[in-house]
Amino acid sequence: MISKFSDRLYADLNKDLNALALEEDLMVKRLEKSIHVCLKYLRKLKDYCKLNDPATREEEIRFFKQIKPKFKCQLIFYQSLLNIEIRKPIGDGKVVADYYGNEINILNHFFTSNLTFYQYVRTQGAYLDEYYFVRGNYDVHLDPDQCVIDFDPAFSTTHDHKLAQVLASVLLEEHLVQSIAKINQKEAIVKIDAEFKDFDWKQTKVALIELIYSWHATEAFGKKNLKSIVKFIERAFNISLGNFYDTYDWLCGRPCPTSYIDEMKEAFLTRLQKKLKY
Repeated sequence: MISKFSDRLYADLNKDLNALALEEDLMVKRLEKSIHVCLKYLRKLKDYCKLNDPATREEEIRFFKQIKPKFKCQLIFYQSLLNIEIRKPIGDGKVVADYYGNEINILNHFFTSNLTFYQYVRTQGAYLDEYYFVRGNYDVHLDPDQCVIDFDPAFSTTHDHKLAQVLASVLLEEHLVQSIAKINQKEAIVKIDAEFKDFDWKQTKVALIELIYSWHATEAFGKKNLKSIVKFIERAFNISLGNFYDTYDWLCGRPCPTSYIDEMKEAFLTRLQKKLKY
């Protein structure tokens, strides 16, 4: 029962996070809103768990090893990323890339400091699950999370928070590596031709998505599949469109699915009329 509920809840969480990525273009604002969304869904999971306590030891382990950490890791990821972005230095691409590189070093220190548990997670170990992911256990020799003393004992084990930290750190490292790659790519383009320095996409992500679907539907790039077009556009305009495919139903469900295309049409007709007058 908990698994089915959590699957639906996690799908709704990702849907809301993806919608924020499309609707909010300011990074800090989007991260702040994402944190509140993660908190909302984590509370829903906690409330459900309190009313539907795991019935067996196996279900309890599954909940605190596979279900709760994936919700908690999203919260930790967005909070950590917000802290990084707020402290990001003002400077050229190299300054920012070096800053992100230092953050990766900090993450690597975290992995090293928790190497035994990290290896247990990476190798999908199970022989310590009854110590790590069952409530009420506290073995000082297994490096328990000290914060567990202040956690809700009905909704915490000694290692579910640490597992969420590991998962979030992996996500954060991947994000930072990708960010550095984009900076380096942009710097390389600038060196090749300074004329293209400021050609980032300035409209909303939703507007660009409308165009991508239109280009794909009209075969503007020939028979290229949608995924290839998305990758090309992301690289060309130095933008990340997130989980692109999950946005289609959301886009179609808007009152006006083609609002940007309609805006373009009006702008073009206005310009055309001005030319005809002269």
